[in-house]
Amino acid sequence: MSRPFLEIKGVKKAFNGRTVLDGIDLDVERGSITTIMGKSGIGKSVLLKCIAGIHRHDGGEILLDGQHCIGPNCGKNSTRLSYLFQQNALFDSMSAADNVALPIVETSRISRREARRRVDRLFEQLELGDVAGKFPAEISGGMQKRVALARALITEPQLILFDEPTTGLDPQRKNSVFTMIAEYRRRFDFTALMVCHDIPEALFVSDRVAWIDGGRIRFVGAPTDLEVATDSELLEFVHHRNGLLSDVAGQRGRSALFAEWPALRRSFDEFVVVTCTTERRRPGSELGLRRFASYQAAVAGVSRLQRARSEIYFLDERHFGFAVGADSAGSVHEQIAACLQPANDAAASDAAAHYVWSARSYPLARLPDPAALWNLVDLPSPATFATPLSA
Repeated sequence: MSRPFLEIKGVKKAFNGRTVLDGIDLDVERGSITTIMGKSGIGKSVLLKCIAGIHRHDGGEILLDGQHCIGPNCGKNSTRLSYLFQQNALFDSMSAADNVALPIVETSRISRREARRRVDRLFEQLELGDVAGKFPAEISGGMQKRVALARALITEPQLILFDEPTTGLDPQRKNSVFTMIAEYRRRFDFTALMVCHDIPEALFVSDRVAWIDGGRIRFVGAPTDLEVATDSELLEFVHHRNGLLSDVAGQRGRSALFAEWPALRRSFDEFVVVTCTTERRRPGSELGLRRFASYQAAVAGVSRLQRARSEIYFLDERHFGFAVGADSAGSVHEQIAACLQPANDAAASDAAAHYVWSARSYPLARLPDPAALWNLVDLPSPATFATPLSA
């Protein structure tokens, strides 16, 4: 088994007697995008700066491609590393092209002519040619971010550290930055370690997620693993906005579902989950008001059912569900399909995104707790129902 590209072993860091990192352990695979998340002030950026050599860690090991040397200047044959700062850190007195050229001009002996040739080639690859001669104040925030990324790429790094890459950007530009990171990772073949608060948008482009709390890594896994996590504090952090959305939507929320689950199992036989899929999926594109409006239309349709059922529970932005009794389970399936059809027809006319609502039911006897509901496979047809957990 090959060793991880970046190995962080028991790393500690304190400032003025205050412990920030208290034994961080994390492996990052070559070519992956790993996102570190956690509350503000918890030490995420401090960890990146320890990896970059900006801060010297107090204990533990940081190995990059098997080498102890961390930072951008570790020798001719060392692994190359770049750091993308929160606020871009572009020099106001220098043009975009000069900002990008700075790392290779300052750290190598190549001529300025060769440096400019490399910058021009990179600007062409990133479609930045029209801003080369402009100063940072003359270009938009999103374009500044692309210039900062160009500066990170100019040294042909094998690892790029992204410190809150979407800070200060509006939602549309945030999604563009995530798309850009994912695209450039493939084109330029680097490994990315990213600190980010934009959950769940950042998860769409991440291969793995790490959660820092109390100076330690308390969760590491694929983004989909978050849906079946059991740590209440982690669930609260990841799904913090679901409480607001469930209130706005008028449904019972995730915490109510967990609290009322034993009663649901005693009173009903099946739990029906209604799921939204989209025919156009790109990072963050199906989030926001359009999909929430589609969600409300789907709930409104199902709410017209008169069969015996529980209250409707808001699971997340793509799922809601309710429990039904055995006497109504069979007939309610056909009615749900009919009730969802108007929402699907309305969504089909939206050129931006085509949302499709479908449903399936699960026997409550086979579900000791509702955590399994977040490990579902979306169905392509709104008229299809199944009981995949049946014996």
